[in-house]
Amino acid sequence: MKNLFTATMYRVGKNTGIKIVLVITTIVACLYYVCGHMVADGTIGMESAGSVTGLGDAMILWIFGPLFAAMVIGSDFENKTIHAALGYGRGKVIVNTMLIYALGVTILTLPYVLGSGICLLGGINMQGAEMTAVSACMDSAIRYNETYGIGKLLLVYLAFVCVTVAQISICVPVAIKVKKPVIVTAFGFFFGMITALLSTVAAQTEGLKAIYKLTPYAYGLSEVNLDVTVADLLLSIFVSMIFTGLMGLVSWMLFRKAEIK
Repeated sequence: MKNLFTATMYRVGKNTGIKIVLVITTIVACLYYVCGHMVADGTIGMESAGSVTGLGDAMILWIFGPLFAAMVIGSDFENKTIHAALGYGRGKVIVNTMLIYALGVTILTLPYVLGSGICLLGGINMQGAEMTAVSACMDSAIRYNETYGIGKLLLVYLAFVCVTVAQISICVPVAIKVKKPVIVTAFGFFFGMITALLSTVAAQTEGLKAIYKLTPYAYGLSEVNLDVTVADLLLSIFVSMIFTGLMGLVSWMLFRKAEIK
């Protein structure tokens, strides 16, 4: 299993497409915080805040997260390296795939998490940029002058990463089924839009809200921020881990019956 993971990480590290995805995500995250600060100090008018929001993780990660999953899974089938991996057993192949996926998406979130941390540590005034906040990262940066424990802040960041990994994990079984990055990316982008809409509807429907909270799609900015209790943050992490595990199980069921050519 260790050899399988090491070999996969080596291939991922050599994949030019994945490197480009990481670079673009980093650049966009930098622009997000720079433009957010410009909104805060009035350099950019509030009427442009919506455009800045488009640079946020809620949009970008739903594009590049699915693309990353598709590139990792699709390249193994395309390059026929999946045949060598089958010697470890299909169950271990899926466990390895989920680990690589989770690690990859976690790395994609880091530019946003680190950007938030830099704003906080540097005392950069982001107040006034509330209209650009789409997740715990920018929301935490805006609260730079409020008093919160470092433990609570780190827990918020951890919850943000876990929720993001879980939300996009539905693209893993889709990638195993179709193996085409364009289709998986399109699916992820539109699925993200649909879940955002459903979150709004669920929040206004008591019965649906209770059911929706059993999925990571219920844990957006309103459920993962510095005002949320530690218990609720831990719940979001727990739900996210269970959901990611279920997506791994679905992936295994699909892969177990798949014909490998």
